[in-house]
Amino acid sequence: MTTTTPQSGYTGICVSPGIGIGRAFVYRKGTPAITRRRVAGHQVAVEVERFRNTLHQAGDEIRRIRRMVASEQGEELAQIFDAQLAMLQDPGIKEKTEALVGDKLYSAERAYAQTLAELKASFGNIENAYLRERVHDIDDIENQVLMRLAGAEVQALHALRANTIVIAHDLLPSEMVRLERRQVKGVVLDIGGATSHAAIIARSLRLPTVTGVGDCSRQVSSGDLVVVDGNEGRVHLRPDHETERRYRSQLRRQLRRVRDLDARRDLPAVTRDGLEITLMANVDVPTEVQLALDYGARGVGMYRTEFLYLNYRLPSEEEQFKVYADIVESWAPHPVVIRTLDLGGDKLSHVLDTPPEANPFLGWRGIRICLDTPELFKTQLRALLRAGACGEVQILLPMISNLDELQRARALLEEAKYELRAEGRSFAEDCKLGIMVEVPSMALMADRFASEVDLLSLGTNDLTQYTLAVDRGTSKVAGLYEPYHPAVLRLAKMVCDSGRRAGTAVSICGEMAGDPLATALLIGLGLERLSLSPGLIPEVKEVIRAISAAQAREVAVACLEMRTGKEVRQHLEDVVGKYLPFWHHGHH
Repeated sequence: MTTTTPQSGYTGICVSPGIGIGRAFVYRKGTPAITRRRVAGHQVAVEVERFRNTLHQAGDEIRRIRRMVASEQGEELAQIFDAQLAMLQDPGIKEKTEALVGDKLYSAERAYAQTLAELKASFGNIENAYLRERVHDIDDIENQVLMRLAGAEVQALHALRANTIVIAHDLLPSEMVRLERRQVKGVVLDIGGATSHAAIIARSLRLPTVTGVGDCSRQVSSGDLVVVDGNEGRVHLRPDHETERRYRSQLRRQLRRVRDLDARRDLPAVTRDGLEITLMANVDVPTEVQLALDYGARGVGMYRTEFLYLNYRLPSEEEQFKVYADIVESWAPHPVVIRTLDLGGDKLSHVLDTPPEANPFLGWRGIRICLDTPELFKTQLRALLRAGACGEVQILLPMISNLDELQRARALLEEAKYELRAEGRSFAEDCKLGIMVEVPSMALMADRFASEVDLLSLGTNDLTQYTLAVDRGTSKVAGLYEPYHPAVLRLAKMVCDSGRRAGTAVSICGEMAGDPLATALLIGLGLERLSLSPGLIPEVKEVIRAISAAQAREVAVACLEMRTGKEVRQHLEDVVGKYLPFWHHGHH
């Protein structure tokens, strides 16, 4: 995974973009020692009491962190710590630990560590990356409780000097939020992926962060000069003069660019001939909502609900309603498009009984699971309809491949409305219903069902995968994954044309929507609603303001005539270069 170049450079995973330059602070935390001691029978009650007190103290500390985060970074980010509190207060974990103390006369430390080890083992078997990362929440809790039981101080990251790059094997969410934004210029972690809570926090703090760099934390000494390149996923230890100079000028450009884009944040996304394009945000987790508001999004074009389903049990209607209502209220009057559960059976194996599949991409997933487990689906639909009373909710169905599925989903939606009416609950009667167009059969049939829905949303990532028969997660064929392939563009054009004829809104929420290279092409195909990662909104807006819709249509016509994705890319590079002379691909 890790490659080291002569001048001590590391390559890892970019989890939060930007350039950071500073002196290394190597964070090595003590791990609590777990004594094997036995408890005397008459001491059991005292040991259990000690355990309960410790849980209580740890709970106070997490609540304190949560309050601090809520006031400094907002309520959304603070919710990460609700999961930890839930685990800390989980009666099952408590009972199991106390039973081990009582039955086996284990010390509280040993009993707690064993109980959590079992919980972690059950998480470890899960295919899903987001869920596997939740093990860090368990580690976080375990660390805080065991340190306290051992009577040790929980080491805090508070003695940081200015211009520091924090380097650690791993950072727990509670440690990540303690990083003083004014002092810390970047973060480097040996392990961890882009979906870990630490990564999400890094993005919301806008801290350049690279993870998955092997043994970097052992190769660097505190005080060494370090460059973190969160755009390319590189870390340079003790860079030579030339490298440092190059990155310092890049950093100056970055700061200038951020200031420029900030100054232009409130300018409208309008082409030179007056066509207004609606830029909305893709939001994966509630923590990104504030970011999207900061970048001037006009609503949420794609809110993914998977994170709700990745705990150790399915979310109740009330829990879902609370999450949806929060986000809908914070965006009113702008619409929030919420996609119903879109997971493969493999990701839900911990809560649904699903055998492993040889081909999960073509298997039991998304809407297929929802229609086969109507109670699960209806719980979500009821929560969504109720949240619709707090603002505008539009429901988006994933992975639809034939009309019959749409009709069955609509029937369940009507059932949910009927139930809510009977219960006298308030909900959105006229809630809009849309579908993701990510399976080629739907793109090819767009003219037949565009009039059946209120919204068509192009999921170009999956549409590309299914059209070209390429799983981009497989490195041997990843090079064949080409969203600019003329076949994909033709399907997108069919969908846009059908939507226009039927008077149905068409938007795009795939990664292509956030690529400034694609902006002119997408507008030319007829897309007027783009949903993208919040941080990419300013870049895309620049392109929109630099071209006219007429020019965009010429671009699209030319691209649709081409024979390979490579030709299309080359053409788009030339076009963007012409309208935005300072633009060069790869700077974002």
